[in-house]
Amino acid sequence: MIKQLTFTSAAMLMAGVTTAHAADYDIYGKAEVQIAHTDKGVMRYTEEGTQIDAPFSRIGVKGQHALNDTTQLVFKYEVQVKGFDGDSTNDPFSARNTYVGVQSQYGTVLVGRNDTRFKYSEGKVDQFNETQGDIAQVLAGQSRVGDSITYSTPKFGLWAAAVTWVPKDDSNSEDNGVAALLSYGDRGLKRTPYFVALSYSDALGDLQASRVTAAYRWQQLQLGAIVQRSENLAGDKEGDGLVLSARYWLSDAWQPKLQYSRDDSGLRHEGDAEQFTVGVDYVVDKQTTFYLLASQLELDTSDDTSTALGLKYMF
Repeated sequence: MIKQLTFTSAAMLMAGVTTAHAADYDIYGKAEVQIAHTDKGVMRYTEEGTQIDAPFSRIGVKGQHALNDTTQLVFKYEVQVKGFDGDSTNDPFSARNTYVGVQSQYGTVLVGRNDTRFKYSEGKVDQFNETQGDIAQVLAGQSRVGDSITYSTPKFGLWAAAVTWVPKDDSNSEDNGVAALLSYGDRGLKRTPYFVALSYSDALGDLQASRVTAAYRWQQLQLGAIVQRSENLAGDKEGDGLVLSARYWLSDAWQPKLQYSRDDSGLRHEGDAEQFTVGVDYVVDKQTTFYLLASQLELDTSDDTSTALGLKYMF
C-alpha cells in the first residue's frame, strides 16, 4: 500500500499536479480604427489633415493567483499597439498599466506603472475618453506613472479610499509624488446610479491639484461634472478647470453625447483653453461600437477642429 501511494505521488509530481492554486487570467484588449480630419493638428493625439489611426488600441493580460484562502497575487501587463501608423513600424508598442500586487481583506497594494488615483477619480465623466475630445486635452493631471505604489482600502459600504506614491526620481520633481482619492458610490454607475469623489495630487508631473468629481444616471440620462484647481510647483501658473458631460440613451443602440471642458491654468496650453465636443455612439453589443464625433478647441492664440468616424471593439 505504501509503495502504491509513493508511486502515485511520484506520478502526480511528474505530471505537474500539486496542491498549489492555479492562476486565473484573461487576455483582453481594444481594437479601434478611426478616420479623422483635423484642421491644424493643434489638438493632442491628432495630426493636420486626414488620418487613419488606431487610437489607444491595446492588448494585455490580467489575472490573479490565490496565495491562500484570503490573499491573492494580482497582475496586469498591458501595451498600446501603434502598428497602424506608417512611422511606428520600428516601435509599434508603448507601455500602459503594468503592475504586480497583493489583494487581501486589508486592501490592495499594486506596484509598477499605473494610473494615479487622481486620474482614476474621473470615473465615467469623460464621454470622449481616448479620443480628440478626451479631458486630457484641457485638464492637467491625467497621468499614468511608472515606479509607483498604489494602496486601495477595502470598501466600507459605498465608501472607498486610495493613495498613489511615487519616489521623487520618477515624479519629475524634487519631492516624492502623491495622489489621494476618497469616493462614495459606484465608479461604473452599476451598483449605484451615482459616484462622488474628492482627489488630490501633489508633486506629480510638476502639478499640485485638487478635484471634485460627480456622476449621476437617471433613467436614460447620464450627467457628469469635474471641478479642478491646479497650479505648478513653481507657483507661477494656476487656475481653475471645469468639465460638464451628458449622454442620453435614445435606445440600447443610439446614444448621443456631448461634453464641455475649460481650463485657465495654462498648464496644458499657454493661456486659457476651451473645448466643446458632440458625438453619437451606435452600440451593436457590449463589445462593438461605431461612433461619430466633432470637436472644437479654442486657445488664446489658436484654435482647431477635428471630426472623426470610428469603430471600437473590446475583447
